[in-house]
Amino acid sequence: MKRQSIEPTYDSRETGPRFHVTTRIGDETIVFQQPIPDPFVRTTVHVGNRWDLLRGLLRGRLTVEVIVSGDYEVVNDVLELDANTLTPNSTRRDEFNGHLADAIKESSRG
Repeated sequence: MKRQSIEPTYDSRETGPRFHVTTRIGDETIVFQQPIPDPFVRTTVHVGNRWDLLRGLLRGRLTVEVIVSGDYEVVNDVLELDANTLTPNSTRRDEFNGHLADAIKESSRG
């Protein structure tokens, strides 16, 4: 059975990559907002700075942080693939708020 495709909200051939990745080791940013084509990232961080390695050994840990993000609109598009997501300023959020308002009205009547 074929998977039903969803309607696209942008064309990366026209907009360019709309996601990016930032990599940090400790407090130091190694890569800042490097453009990537999609949010599904696997990355390897090589710690080559001797001071970072030594600091990690002395502390017993070395913190490596990989942050994947993107343009606000496209991040919300990805999040809204889940029907339970209520992104700000969306029709789904308005509908949810309307249901809450109706429930409050009903409970105040009875």
